[in-house]
Amino acid sequence: MSKYDYDLICIGSGSAGGSAAFVAKKAGHRVAIVEEFKDKLGGHCPNYACVPTKALLKAAQVYKMARESGQFGIHVDNPRFDFKEVAKYREDVVEQLTGSRIEKNLHNAGIDLLWGRASFVSDHELDIAGKKYSAGNIVIGTGSKEFIPPIEALTDTGFWVSDNAVKLDALPESVIIIGGGPIGTEFSQIFSGFDVAVTLLQRNDQILQREDREVAEYVQKDLERRGVKIVTSCEIESVHKLGLGKVVNIKAGGKSESFEAQEVLVATGRRANFENLNLDKAGVKLAPSGKLELNEYLQTNVAHIWAAGDAAGNWQFTHTAAYEGDLVGRNICHRHDEAVNYDVVPRATFCEPEVASVGMTEAEAKTKGIDYKVGKFLSGGLGRALIDRDRRGFVKIIANAKDGTILGGHIVGANAGQLIHEIAIAMKAKILVTAIARTIHAYPTFSEAVAAAAEKFL
Repeated sequence: MSKYDYDLICIGSGSAGGSAAFVAKKAGHRVAIVEEFKDKLGGHCPNYACVPTKALLKAAQVYKMARESGQFGIHVDNPRFDFKEVAKYREDVVEQLTGSRIEKNLHNAGIDLLWGRASFVSDHELDIAGKKYSAGNIVIGTGSKEFIPPIEALTDTGFWVSDNAVKLDALPESVIIIGGGPIGTEFSQIFSGFDVAVTLLQRNDQILQREDREVAEYVQKDLERRGVKIVTSCEIESVHKLGLGKVVNIKAGGKSESFEAQEVLVATGRRANFENLNLDKAGVKLAPSGKLELNEYLQTNVAHIWAAGDAAGNWQFTHTAAYEGDLVGRNICHRHDEAVNYDVVPRATFCEPEVASVGMTEAEAKTKGIDYKVGKFLSGGLGRALIDRDRRGFVKIIANAKDGTILGGHIVGANAGQLIHEIAIAMKAKILVTAIARTIHAYPTFSEAVAAAAEKFL
């Protein structure tokens, strides 16, 4: 009989902690998951991020389709939306994926759910809602929290973060979004899709700064065509109230400029959340950057304390959190050393047109001095594009000029998040780009664009 209450306690019920817990339970271990709040069961993504935002994006897309249905010979008179009903649809989707469903799954698996805030008492002990629990191994899967930049008078003026914006049941007339990464870009799409006036302010010289520049510029032009005001390469200097609205003061190109809107949304990224964990009592060290010191197996400096997901500080994706949780669970239960491997990590931003990528951008290949070639195909001429009346976008593949191995893939356009996985699998299996070109692709599909881009290497 173990001297501990559990073999494994996972702090956090998101994809990271949940994946580790289920792996350990299948291996016959005694497992518990800790969650502080009922509305956070399942983690940040299904409750406040990926799922509700995608529901809102879908609703906006349907509204757009209704307004543009005449191009298909279908006439909808005076299309309108009721945002309270949109919000109900959003919450219905979230409820189906979280809450009681997750509680039932944990119960059926035999995983204990411990409600309350967890804090370390020692390296094997946690205080959870005033009660002490011990475990042989502990996984920190506490996710992340919003990073709020030090902007003058921002706090006094008041602002939204994505967690507020995604739960709205009424829309503002106008909004200024600070930050042009995936979160800021998706919310620009959501708000403008429901006829809200949007200004997007981005510190970097391109929105979606991690994406290939051609892709980012394509998305920016499409957003601007839909009425979104975008300013890049700007510094946010201060914020202040003006009547019932708010003003953001910036400096761009050496000139000062001000923008006014009803609300301000700060979307400047997220940081690992270790609030009130008392890591020092467990002897767990943080790097000067504020991140956990982890080895390649996702162990902290205390070997039986692990981290996964946003708390690990490597990638902030639900799919990588699940991957890391699985890996940690296997390493704990089967006592083998499996190092993390991020060579192939696909990602998607669900703006419209959709963006997806994997591997290196062209700029990264140049920086690394790699001899590369690019295959690019515009999707507009495809039969599927003509049928769907959506001719936007392209597929871009970057491959090693010497051996034809794929270095990266970048897609903007319809179904990009689905299409990217063909390139990702080819990269993982080290399949040459010419093999994609020689593979028969069904007609009429958007996947033909992937094959056509690959054909540029024949």
